[in-house]
Amino acid sequence: MKKFAKFCKHSGIIVACLALGIVTAQADVGAARVTKVSVANANGTVRGDRVNVRSRPSTTAEVVAQLNKGDAVEVHETKSVTEAGKSRDWLRITLPASAKCYVAAKFITAGAINDAGINVRSGPGTNYREVGKLTKGEQVTVVKTDGEWSQIKPTAHCSGWVSADLIQVTAAPVIESTPVISEVITPPVAAPLLPAPAATEVKVVSTDPDVHVRYIIKVGVLKAVTDEANAPGAYQLMTPETMRLESRMAYIESPEIDLARYQEKLVRLQGNERWRKGDRFPVIVVDRVDLVR
Repeated sequence: MKKFAKFCKHSGIIVACLALGIVTAQADVGAARVTKVSVANANGTVRGDRVNVRSRPSTTAEVVAQLNKGDAVEVHETKSVTEAGKSRDWLRITLPASAKCYVAAKFITAGAINDAGINVRSGPGTNYREVGKLTKGEQVTVVKTDGEWSQIKPTAHCSGWVSADLIQVTAAPVIESTPVISEVITPPVAAPLLPAPAATEVKVVSTDPDVHVRYIIKVGVLKAVTDEANAPGAYQLMTPETMRLESRMAYIESPEIDLARYQEKLVRLQGNERWRKGDRFPVIVVDRVDLVR
């Protein structure tokens, strides 16, 4: 591998080598060794109670949060790690709203990040692992400040690691290559409509420290809620059925769109997702629905 890397460098094609996924990684001495990396881009449901979310894919890494059975998660990456001679698969997921995240207080001014590339850590100190990064001007919700560190609500870019055998994963459809029939409720305009903004381009801040809010795009099957009298929404977004199994992703609200016509259909939803601390599922207030063929 070293000879091949040297050949790539002297041949001026090191970028091409990286594009093909030919990458070597060196772990810390005595730490877990990563043997395989792949992107998952999927949804999942927690199988057990008090499941630990860790700052890195290792059973010795600090615990950032805990999940309960039935909690919905977003999976972004998988890693197969060899630790103490035993191989284990790990999933990198978006941190739940209950996770404790910290930022150096000097980088927060009036609820906004005042510098670029600021680390979000799993504890109040540089000795804790990074669980995300913040960009200059990004809005954050401060839970409390103690000395030089502020605890914030996790952002959509904060992530942690969970043992793969504790998550039931359902692959999500690839949105980018999926043809859709769009229905957008907007007043008539003379100019063509611009494409819907990507989730990372919209920042939503909740004034309630126990509520995590973000703008999302999700794909799933829209169904009516029939088994809960006090559900926070009349509809729910479910994962596509696989092996006769499906799981709830979120409850759905929509003040302007008639969702009845989309029942039992595969749809792409856009809107503000709010997740209150202690709730098993978030609520999505939908502002756009696309049918997915």
